[in-house]
Amino acid sequence: MARVYIETYGCALNKSDEAIMASVLKERGHRVVSSVEDADVVVVNTCIVRLDTEYKMINRIKQLRIYCKSTGKKLVIAGCMAKTHPYSLSIIAPEASLVSPQNVDKIHLVVESSERLVLLEGARRRNLIGLVEGSRVVPIPIQEGCLSNCSFCITKHARRQLLSHSIEAVVDSVRKAVEAGAVEVELTGMDLGSYGIDLYGKRKLVELIERIVGEVRGNYMLRIGMLNPEHMSELIDGIIEVLRSSRRIYKFLHIPLQSGSDKVLRLMGRRYTVDYYREIVRELKKSVADISIATDIIVGHPGEDEEDFEETLRIIRELEFERVHLSGYSMRPLTLSASMPQIDTSTKKTRLKKALEAIVEVGLKVRRKYLHNVVEGFVTE
Repeated sequence: MARVYIETYGCALNKSDEAIMASVLKERGHRVVSSVEDADVVVVNTCIVRLDTEYKMINRIKQLRIYCKSTGKKLVIAGCMAKTHPYSLSIIAPEASLVSPQNVDKIHLVVESSERLVLLEGARRRNLIGLVEGSRVVPIPIQEGCLSNCSFCITKHARRQLLSHSIEAVVDSVRKAVEAGAVEVELTGMDLGSYGIDLYGKRKLVELIERIVGEVRGNYMLRIGMLNPEHMSELIDGIIEVLRSSRRIYKFLHIPLQSGSDKVLRLMGRRYTVDYYREIVRELKKSVADISIATDIIVGHPGEDEEDFEETLRIIRELEFERVHLSGYSMRPLTLSASMPQIDTSTKKTRLKKALEAIVEVGLKVRRKYLHNVVEGFVTE
């Protein structure tokens, strides 16, 4: 029996992968411990979405390598960085075993082997859903991978294949989470709009939501994760209906815009226009009372000039998003955007500052509508 410490970074999919690894190890008789000092095997479950995140991962891996070598512990690197940067990792930590996101259910092979293993090939098992234990807020992955090919995205290279879990498996996972004490369940994935296409031949997100709220009893709320805009034309009527008809679903949607310029959207490989996005948001706000819409904005993408940036500021002010996840463009290996002429750091910083000012301005305006209101809420911690 080995004692295994798992350190996870990044998104809800990574947290679910940690839960899968922990479950597999416990079934094999191993013990998952809460500190690196108590472990025989150290697993770092990595994220690679941005350049600053990559630097953070490299520094942490170097620290853990030194520690593991000095104490005789085994080091395992899992997650997206293992999939996208195997050669770099073989230089940074040549003794470390590598496990891609598609192979997290094989973590026991690495833990139980006396050799360095590299498990990077193959596909993820369908309906393998890891439940985060001991939390009142539980993310439930319903799919991974996507059908888009955004020019700035490295995550697509780590989790390429669209793989949807069955409606029955997801409903069962939600039921187990609620029975274990969850009061908030988030349906998560890389792009929920594509859910079901690989498994059922068509988008099944609305049917999945209807099944969950119809079959899972308990005092909980359901949160819908990120939806890429390109799918919304087919989903919007059904999404509006479930948001209006069920009190179990937060009236909240995360629909990433990325840029207010059609030119930049084309450079990004985003398959929609600003006018299309604007009409989607307007229809949602008209049809669903008190709906909150969050979005993502990237400034400083290659090819973005001052007019493109001003168009982004205008759409932020016009659509009055409840929340904006703002980031400066980060050059990633293996992506088309990395081969384009880059915008200098100073310009990106200036645009980030201006965009943040616009977001704060809009945020104050949006939040004033909550003054003097009494609403129902959940305590999640």
